[in-house]
Amino acid sequence: MVELPRVLHVDAAREWRGGQNQVRLLAAGLRERGIEQALAVRPDSRLARECRALGVGVVGLRWRAALDPAAVWGLAREMARGRWNVVHAHSSHALQAALLGMSLAGTRAALVASRRLDFPLRSRAVWRRADLVLAVSGPVRRLLLEAGLEPARVRVIHDGVEMVARGPEPEGNLRRAAGAAAGELLVGTAGALVGHKDHATLLRAAALVLRSRPGTRFVIAGEGPERASLERLAAELGLEGRLALPGHVPDAARHLAELDLFVMSSSGEGLGSASLEAMAAGVAVVLTTAGGLVDVAGEGIPAVPPADPGALAAAMLELLADRDARDRVARVGLERVRGFSARAMADRTLEAYAAALRRGRLADHLARARERGRRHASARRRGDG
Repeated sequence: MVELPRVLHVDAAREWRGGQNQVRLLAAGLRERGIEQALAVRPDSRLARECRALGVGVVGLRWRAALDPAAVWGLAREMARGRWNVVHAHSSHALQAALLGMSLAGTRAALVASRRLDFPLRSRAVWRRADLVLAVSGPVRRLLLEAGLEPARVRVIHDGVEMVARGPEPEGNLRRAAGAAAGELLVGTAGALVGHKDHATLLRAAALVLRSRPGTRFVIAGEGPERASLERLAAELGLEGRLALPGHVPDAARHLAELDLFVMSSSGEGLGSASLEAMAAGVAVVLTTAGGLVDVAGEGIPAVPPADPGALAAAMLELLADRDARDRVARVGLERVRGFSARAMADRTLEAYAAALRRGRLADHLARARERGRRHASARRRGDG
């Protein structure tokens, strides 16, 4: 008889970023497939609100620190109920808490962990204890293997994107923020203002583009610790009036269709789900070859080396000068992104749960066999004595 997964998702994040949207998409996909599940998250988080709206149960955890004892005890109490046979940790902190909670509860469930970052692992021993690790891209899988994880325990499952026909939102948030008049080309991106997104390279490339196309406008939707340094760099490059940093734009993916060109200048990226959102919106994209972006870019999608403003500017200028070329890249992107649908992501994750359950049953069988062997050996020694 096939054992159906009963899934407890664990996510420790305060903020709403791409990873939390992926948890929402996965929960929605599993709900459509009739899978029993709940989310152990901060009860006041946006992820909790989104999942309640989907009709998915929420186990509220008062997560105040990276590895909060109260959250660990809350997980232990929930796991001790014996309801869940799969625990899916969606971050490193969630994985650590899940391991401790399972230990305190004395329960055995298949433990699945998602890895969405292309940074080297800090706690290798923690990740090696997962039954299965889901890497968001091929490059992330390679990092996990370099950290010593067994190849059979690491699967690539790309982030998913909702394949919904989109057009520019009537309020035109991005164009208005950038001060883009009718007929002016708008280049933009969306993402947290953090170091590995390397928006500084995008600003330097923008300055080069403006030498040839001074009417172009640029917008970077997002907030983060790099804002002040980016504002200083923009002033040094003379981008005032041509660059907008509007901060966090709610549901930015809905507004990407306002762009004429989407650019991702990252020097490191687990996958780059914002680029998938832009492609799904029918917008031409220019990417770098950093991290998991190589899994996104295929034939016909411009991709340049990271940290190279000249190459990035050249790729942008080629598309900005040719509407037909932009339309061609947009069509290629729209076709390619179909392979990254949220539905496909949910299906592949369900297959991973089944594999983790099989691995868990095998591990239990081997553990029982080893225990029987130890008992027999001990009995023989007593008999010899």
